[in-house]
Amino acid sequence: MRTVVANLREMAEEIEKLLEDLLLNHSSIYDMSEPGEGFVIVSQYGHYAYQDMGDSGRQVQSRVLDDYRHFYALLSVLLSGQPKDTLEKLSEADDVVIRTIEQQSTWEKETHTALSKAVTALQSQVDRLKHLYNFSAGECIYVPDTNALLYNPAIESWTFGSQERLRLILVPTVLSELDSLKINHRNETVRQKAELLIRKIKEYRRRGNLTKGVPIVTGRTELLAVATEPRMDKSLPWLDPQNNDDRFLAAVLEVMRTCPWSPVTVVTRDINLQNKAEFARIPFVEPPEQL
Repeated sequence: MRTVVANLREMAEEIEKLLEDLLLNHSSIYDMSEPGEGFVIVSQYGHYAYQDMGDSGRQVQSRVLDDYRHFYALLSVLLSGQPKDTLEKLSEADDVVIRTIEQQSTWEKETHTALSKAVTALQSQVDRLKHLYNFSAGECIYVPDTNALLYNPAIESWTFGSQERLRLILVPTVLSELDSLKINHRNETVRQKAELLIRKIKEYRRRGNLTKGVPIVTGRTELLAVATEPRMDKSLPWLDPQNNDDRFLAAVLEVMRTCPWSPVTVVTRDINLQNKAEFARIPFVEPPEQL
């Protein structure tokens, strides 16, 4: 399984390939300052411009712009707590990449130098991830939604493939939903499962500070509960603060921000949540079957 940082690097590599295709196979640059038609065009961003592309070039441009916006939105969330100078450099690099993709005026005379500059800017953005605190290096982290916990409440028996050690993280949206379900759900079985899970969680708290992590199965499984709600205004722009699935994903992104050097995976059977996670480029798996 790949860490959060490794996933971001893979996204950047995919964008680099698309940039290469766009600039080397579909683009050309000309000098706007050359005399002609009785006037000279001068821009603060450079006096070179891109020729109009054909339909195939526009399709590549649309694809790379969409992929880059997804990448930058996720990167911005993960780096949101960094110092001002880091965020300024991130924004400066974003301007270079966006201007290159959108093929705005430039100081570069040739497309291969424009490509080199854009790739350097993209790589500098990924390099900012090195600044993130290494809270949980190497551990495989799984964040279950309420659906997954109700499907298999025996979290002490959860395993995923050949991984010997794992950390389960419960986020505020899930704990709140469990509290509501134990009282309000019309199905008695669901109410009982929710009550069982809450009792288990309270019992695990006896083993230590749940917000720092306590053992469920010594040497194999650890449980941690997140105490703070996610900042939706600092999360992905398409997440709706009124939607519980979106709040859950925002909380997962906070987990990813604090654990960038670990694989972080959502656990859910909910097809809609799986679609949203996939769109946000967050890995997901289904919960283990009940024994």
